[in-house]
Amino acid sequence: MATNQNILQRQARVLERLDEGHKTLHASLEGLDPADAFLGSRWSVWEVLNHLDTEKFVAALEDIAAGKMEMLPPFNSREEKLKEDVAHLDENYQRFRALVAGLTEEQMSKPVTAPNPENFFPALTLLELVERSSGHEASHSNQIVETRKYVEAFNAKERAVTFIVLDPERPSELGVSAVGLLKYADFVAGAPKALNAVRNVAGGVELSLTGGNTEEVMSRFGRETHAGLWAAVCTIGSPSESHPELLQAAEKHCAKVVIQQAWN
Repeated sequence: MATNQNILQRQARVLERLDEGHKTLHASLEGLDPADAFLGSRWSVWEVLNHLDTEKFVAALEDIAAGKMEMLPPFNSREEKLKEDVAHLDENYQRFRALVAGLTEEQMSKPVTAPNPENFFPALTLLELVERSSGHEASHSNQIVETRKYVEAFNAKERAVTFIVLDPERPSELGVSAVGLLKYADFVAGAPKALNAVRNVAGGVELSLTGGNTEEVMSRFGRETHAGLWAAVCTIGSPSESHPELLQAAEKHCAKVVIQQAWN
């Protein structure tokens, strides 16, 4: 009975957290200008909302609860997942290409979008729309090339945590490499003064180091970097001199620690 009660308590807590989270989500959207929903230095509001779309996950759980399915499908390896995604893009490319190749002049002249004065977006014919869409992959291919550069810079394959050493006299003075690392980092940790100095360029989740949470944050960075995410730690001055306990914790929990001067 105690076990059943424990299960029911956990179920109630799940429902409570779901309700709290959904209420918080709607509160975060109050007063949002629709135009601003598509802006952002890292993720836009719209991208976050798409990330939160768990329709397939919920559908799978419904099937398990109804006895239509016993377990969730096994998670494929990253290599298999990447191959599947690329194959899906290849298939969609062939569909899109065949569609464009088969369009008649009459079809291409047909209006398909209304004008959007707010975004200075004109009404488009089908031909104009596919003309704009035809460069989409090339545009994002450049994005992939740039991202891969920063993956290499972060030593992601070696699962490194990068310490970015800020100049004590000019902590906001950042070189090109440091700006790129901070922009693409998934997590940026540092004391409040260090975080304030880099906040204009940092794109990841901020974790304020208070002195009492050093082990907790560095342990988390060890797990996150092992999973392939990027973590940066900003210190004002050399960490071996100004924050030796922080550097020791990083070396204890993280597979590799890299130290880089911010102004280089």
